[in-house]
Amino acid sequence: MKTPHMLDYLDFDTSDDGEGISSLDAMAYAKAAHWPALAAEVTQLLAWCSDAFGAPGALEDGHAWDLDLQLQNDAGDALALHWDARQRQLLATQAAQQPALQLSLTLSGPDPFAQQVTEQFLGDSD
Repeated sequence: MKTPHMLDYLDFDTSDDGEGISSLDAMAYAKAAHWPALAAEVTQLLAWCSDAFGAPGALEDGHAWDLDLQLQNDAGDALALHWDARQRQLLATQAAQQPALQLSLTLSGPDPFAQQVTEQFLGDSD
């Protein structure tokens, strides 16, 4: 068994739709000083997913996984956030100017995708 990558900021809840698709939902809150570490953690996770399963996209279009990324400041205003799967970069140009940030991440894919992500990053397997 592989040693899982440890996550310090992202805390996932998992669910499935009963039809073979699972979702992994996480939220993380970070003060400005911790944003680089949170961004690095998200980048590591998404780079692994991209390496293992290809670029994210709509499951109904044949992609192996999809994601939803959102970033807000303390006031609840949405900030630009984008995963560049080709460059393996998390792009958040407004993040550095914020005193604190809340990041939401949802990964979705067939149950085997969710199981591999869980084993790789959470150390659990069902």
